[in-house]
Amino acid sequence: MLLRRFKSKIQFSLLLAAALIFAALLCALISQADFSDDEDASVSLTESVSGQDSEDQAFEACMEDLFRQEVSASGLTLHYTLEDPSAYGITQYSTDLGVYSADQPRIAAALAENILSTLKDFHPENLSVSNRLTLDQLKYSLQQTADGASFAYYSEPLRPTTGEQAQLPILLAEYTFSDAQDIQDYLEILSSIPAYFDSICAYEQEKQAHGLFMADSAARTVIAQCRDFAASPEDHYLLHTFEEKIGSLKGLSKNEKEACNKQNRAILTEDVLPAYRELADCLASLCSSADSSPEAGSSGSTPASHTASPGDPGGLCRLPRGAEYYEYLIHLCTGSDDSIETLQKRTEEKRTADLTRASSLIADDPGLQEQLQNPEEASAKILSASPEEMLQHLQQAIREDFPQIRECHYTVKYVDPAMEDYLAPAFYLTAPLDHVTENSIYINRGSGYSGLQLFTTLAHEGYPGHLYQNAVSATSGLLPIRALLGTAGYTEGWATYVEMLSYYYAGLPETLAEALSLEQSAILSLYATADLGIHADGWSLQQTADFFSDYGFSDEETIRGIYELILAEPAHYLKYYIGYLEFLSLKETAKEKMGKAYSDLNFHRTVLEMGSAAFPVLETYLTEFWK
Repeated sequence: MLLRRFKSKIQFSLLLAAALIFAALLCALISQADFSDDEDASVSLTESVSGQDSEDQAFEACMEDLFRQEVSASGLTLHYTLEDPSAYGITQYSTDLGVYSADQPRIAAALAENILSTLKDFHPENLSVSNRLTLDQLKYSLQQTADGASFAYYSEPLRPTTGEQAQLPILLAEYTFSDAQDIQDYLEILSSIPAYFDSICAYEQEKQAHGLFMADSAARTVIAQCRDFAASPEDHYLLHTFEEKIGSLKGLSKNEKEACNKQNRAILTEDVLPAYRELADCLASLCSSADSSPEAGSSGSTPASHTASPGDPGGLCRLPRGAEYYEYLIHLCTGSDDSIETLQKRTEEKRTADLTRASSLIADDPGLQEQLQNPEEASAKILSASPEEMLQHLQQAIREDFPQIRECHYTVKYVDPAMEDYLAPAFYLTAPLDHVTENSIYINRGSGYSGLQLFTTLAHEGYPGHLYQNAVSATSGLLPIRALLGTAGYTEGWATYVEMLSYYYAGLPETLAEALSLEQSAILSLYATADLGIHADGWSLQQTADFFSDYGFSDEETIRGIYELILAEPAHYLKYYIGYLEFLSLKETAKEKMGKAYSDLNFHRTVLEMGSAAFPVLETYLTEFWK
């Protein structure tokens, strides 16, 4: 009985996987510091250290300088990070998307090493606990940047779900206009897309020459995305979003607004859309010859009967140094320091425990199986409520388990129909650091989400998920630099952790809530195991299908879709599941160290006030932040 239910839920989840994992995009934005190629960075940091009255003050001044340098290097990052940059002393910034090149890891690593050298001037014992954590997290992030120096052609800017070609339209569509300067910045960013895409095309050509070009299935998806985006130039949704935003902006005359609309139309139709078409053509030419590269799929470690199709050489481990890069990528994405073997073991053990417990619940309560088929029938009215009512219910339901925050306004908005195919069922758009009390949660009507699926998704994106986590961290006295140093494993791990808890807030019988949470955890573990299997062990499509068939699922089309998605997005699923496991591990550590003083409320307050960081850093400071 459990297996049939589990099979049904796997099928539904796999079919929606591409949309679900996209939720992270607008939560994280461009939150990882890339340490721009400012050769004077180490000099200005050193100067900020001297002449201060205390080491804490010197450190904070240093971090302010670093924050200003990094956030002003990208107009998009700046816009989504600060509403009023001038209040932070930022009056000059770049609105050019820059150049994507194979030299970036080496340049970034050199700058990271320079900053690491500067940080040696600070003595942790002379810093406050919060500043020590920031110092350690900064060192951790910089060391990861330094470790990536030798992977010149392994990064992929054009991933189907989270790549540049997919991110830019969303960030442009949601780019807010507060004044004329915002409009000018937007148009300058828009104008820089063709040159930026030219540099990406050149990079992809170099990747192909080194035998490291993306799988053909990924290239075909990106090509289709680009051509679809460039279709209907006279009725493009970025024309509509621009006109709508500028139409409601005060302070501009009718003639000025008409001039801006005309300029936007010209840039979009004459420059940006052709750039998308040219990028698609570039990839098409590379895709047709990618399988002929002498280095592609050269590991030879997989039996011939399990090899991937031509042009799809399999997971990263089949590439030269691919296994090494995958492990680096896992640590970068998840914030966990565990080895691949340890992560595989942890994932399998948790799945076994979850399914065993779920089977036990059903055995003890024969009526539970029927409830699992349609949980809404066993729930309170909240699962038939509006999204606004669901979020209001969640705010009240979490009060005993999560710290109270000051009043935080949010608006539920609905995705433009033209963008429904590109976006997740719901997502939270990160509020600027200096305007965290105003937030937006978007609902995608095209997803058809309702009932329990919508409720748990809103918990992931809203309360106590991304919106709530962002609001608590932003009001906990963290230095602004922390906004650029977080890890995806923390943000997505937290949202996944609270999503599992949200079943208990949905008005369901407790046993049913537990069974549903266990099932969802087990499903996510399947994706994580498949990710590790494909990229660490070289699983073929057939081996991936065999794995899922062990859990009662064998739909070929769906398995191929998930296999190709994981090929194109290595370690992406792990941000969610490994991050979730790390929060469970932190929770057990807190219970062990705090004993009778432990409570879920204090645990949640502690990990939120520490802010987004790598899990080894969080574990180090867990007791020092405990209240």
